[in-house]
Amino acid sequence: MISLREAIEDVINDGGPPLAGRQGTGRAEVGANRKWFYCSDCRVGGHGQRFCRYLLKRPNWRIYPSEKWFEDRNGQVSHCPLGKKAVDFTDETYFSRIAMHIKGRIWLEDKRKLYEFVPDLMPYTYVIQNREWVGEVPPTPPEDAPPWPWFVKETDRNWGTSVVCCASPEECLQKAKDDATYVVQKHIPDPLLYYNGEKCHIKFYNLLIGLDDGVTWRLYTYKDGYLSISPKPWSPTDLSKECQVTIIRTKRINDWPYWERVYPKCQAGVATVVKRAAEQGKLEGRNKIQFEIISADYIVTANEDVYLLEFNTGPVLKDPEDSPDVHDAGMVDGALHIVEPWQGGSPCLWDLALECKGIPPKPEEFYAGET
Repeated sequence: MISLREAIEDVINDGGPPLAGRQGTGRAEVGANRKWFYCSDCRVGGHGQRFCRYLLKRPNWRIYPSEKWFEDRNGQVSHCPLGKKAVDFTDETYFSRIAMHIKGRIWLEDKRKLYEFVPDLMPYTYVIQNREWVGEVPPTPPEDAPPWPWFVKETDRNWGTSVVCCASPEECLQKAKDDATYVVQKHIPDPLLYYNGEKCHIKFYNLLIGLDDGVTWRLYTYKDGYLSISPKPWSPTDLSKECQVTIIRTKRINDWPYWERVYPKCQAGVATVVKRAAEQGKLEGRNKIQFEIISADYIVTANEDVYLLEFNTGPVLKDPEDSPDVHDAGMVDGALHIVEPWQGGSPCLWDLALECKGIPPKPEEFYAGET
């Protein structure tokens, strides 16, 4: 209680970082001669609470309380740091010196938008909207063509929750619902299977950082990751979700014999995505550092070619308290050290894969402090 009272007094008396928003004078700054740094859980969700816990392991970080900010017409309550004060980290971006959400992330999350600018990295993709094909229609396969799976996926849902496996494009169209948009993809040819013939795909982890100049972007990729493996052998005629849709992280990837050769291909693919998105203005700069840990789903062919399936912002992460044998503490600690370095930290297994420049934001956008 004493430390909490001291934290409140310190921040209320301008001991925290300056607020970089409409009332701010420029970039979010650390502030001079500070002994303590503060984080606040504003209950936005995602990994905000987790990042607070990891930052609080550092000896010079303290918790700062939150309070009700406003309630919208639907009864949804938003919170802010006590007294609407800025802190070093909170999941309510406006009040945070460090933003935990990338502005423009929709271009990575939405599978249709993603395909618009990196079609060369993904399986050939068709679109259904309101139960009608948009643009190109998949060709009707010959009657003597061997059976092959097709996937229909809602464009804005991830983690495999909306993936349906079908026998043909026509069946994909029948599965679609009104007022929804889907991408449709044919299963890749000759997939690389696991030891007993099971389908598998790669969970590939990325740290994307936008610097506080609003222009510079850095991408780090994690040298370890996970394989998601089907519980049954793969067959093109078995359309069950257990056979075709691999979503659960099954095991660490570092002892997979293909990983050393496939890792740089996945890394290069994500670097291409980030570079194009930045140069085309799809990723938008802020007047504060912004970051996000994002997973990419990759599938590999027997020739060791890789196809990007989707990105997941806010991917599943495990803490040692809940999963002592297999967890992601090193990944999280390393990412936070890169974003906010400290003497006791290290980058762990994060590799710098890319630094590039985006389009400078307009002055009114740069200083607006949007979330």
